[in-house]
Amino acid sequence: MGDSRRRGGWHVRSPTSAEDGIDAEDIQGILAAEGFSAEEFRELRCATHRPERFAFALDRTWVAKIFGPDDFRNFLIEEKVSRILHARGISVPEVIAARAQEGTYSYIVFRHAAGESLSSVYQTMSLTEYTSMVVCLAEVFKGIHNLAPTLFDGIPFFERDHEQYFNLSSRRSTTIHDSVRGLIEEGALHASACQICEVVEREATGMFRSEKALIHADIHNENLFLGGTERSLFCEFIDWETARIEPLELEFVHPFLNILGEAFPGRRLGNEVQVGPDNELLKAFDNAYDQVIRWDHVAIHGVVTYLDWALRAHRKKQFLLRDFYLRTGIGGLEFVGLLRMEGLISDA
Repeated sequence: MGDSRRRGGWHVRSPTSAEDGIDAEDIQGILAAEGFSAEEFRELRCATHRPERFAFALDRTWVAKIFGPDDFRNFLIEEKVSRILHARGISVPEVIAARAQEGTYSYIVFRHAAGESLSSVYQTMSLTEYTSMVVCLAEVFKGIHNLAPTLFDGIPFFERDHEQYFNLSSRRSTTIHDSVRGLIEEGALHASACQICEVVEREATGMFRSEKALIHADIHNENLFLGGTERSLFCEFIDWETARIEPLELEFVHPFLNILGEAFPGRRLGNEVQVGPDNELLKAFDNAYDQVIRWDHVAIHGVVTYLDWALRAHRKKQFLLRDFYLRTGIGGLEFVGLLRMEGLISDA
């Protein structure tokens, strides 16, 4: 085990490897060292793909996010970006304290995000409430994207082609052919699904050409906290370790698939929203954002990614997950009016 010492009356270990782990006692020590009471806290979540990554919540007041020995760069990105955004009035939790040492565990203590995570409330929201949430989401994005990229000079963002599951910029439209062909051969898609490739090819040369800005790159219904009333909503974005300077179109892919996806064909709100160019949810977003988004390009980025994931899930025999990726990715194309999903997905 790592060395141990006392901070603020609490016994604290300093883990030096993922095997050492970090536990409740360590979190108590971290919070006490920063002058916080550690009487009530709970584990908020642990990233399943990174077993050394934890976030602990203290009585819905503070959150201590722990970065493993291999995540020092992620720590630097999240800590620096969060401080810059909060100082400029952007809706992100305030950094209360941060400590880091390369090669061992690092941590950031945040004020707990205000409101409730969207994942805990979205299934009960009416279309009117959902539209208000989409408007609020767009307003926060607008504030972030209006910041000059030079504000973030010196932050060690990951390279464009860095391989992380959320990094959409490392994917190219040519991969859609492999995904569609594989899914047809495996019986998950009908042969008529080849039209997806035609849609992607038609727009491929125009992709990645939107203005560059700071993007979060992984906003979904667990990274968005919502509070207030329908007439006075506010939202906060958490988990900034994926941030980077990229074309704006990439920012909207995960919100499109994971948040607006609730209104895709066949989903809970699907019968209440008109698909195509007169889509009221997309118009509401554009009006609040004060710019018309190329949602067709966003949807194409989405289907390229989700069909890749669908093929991987199929080969692992994760068929429910495969079907989710298929219906969401292809449903996004129908949502923006690029094709109809009916008859493309096999029932097998």
